[in-house]
Formats: sequence, structure tokens, C-alpha cells
Amino acid sequence: MTADALRDHGHDVMEADCGAAALTLLDDQVSLLLTDVQMPGMNGPELADAAQARFPGLSIRFMSADIGAIPPEAFRGRPILAKPFTLSALLEAVEP
Repeated sequence: MTADALRDHGHDVMEADCGAAALTLLDDQVSLLLTDVQMPGMNGPELADAAQARFPGLSIRFMSADIGAIPPEAFRGRPILAKPFTLSALLEAVEP
């Protein structure tokens, strides 16, 4: 639903079912990574760190229904969108 909502509002979206798959999709044309905090294989902060190591200018946004599941320092000050969220909160979170 999140990807569809972003597409409906003019964003180009690629989807991956896990962190490893997301890393294979990233290139220097991607400006923003929106990732869930909890995922199979690697969590969102691990994905974000790996992605920013390859693409230092990449913006990161997290989303989570259980923000407390990961220690706060893992987010390194990056924004977190709490689930459930409204469409307007999502759009605001992904704007540059």
C-alpha cells in the first residue's frame, strides 16, 4: 500500500522483499531509501548502513510499528515514521 500511495503521488518506487534484495536494486540514481525497521535477513538500520556505505549521499527514512524493537542509536539520527501513518505523513516524510 505504501508503494502504491507513493506511485499515485508521482514518485518512482522500487520494491524489495528483504534488505539483501534492496541492496541489489540501489544505484547512484536512487535518492531515498524508505525501509521498514524489522525485515527478514537484515534489519532496517543494517540495510541503511550498508546502503549509505555504498552511496553516501543517499537519504534514509525508516518506518516501524515497533520503534522500540531496535536500540535508538542504531538509527543514527535518521527519521522514523511510526506506523500506522497517514498519507500526508508519508508524503511529508519522503519529501526532500
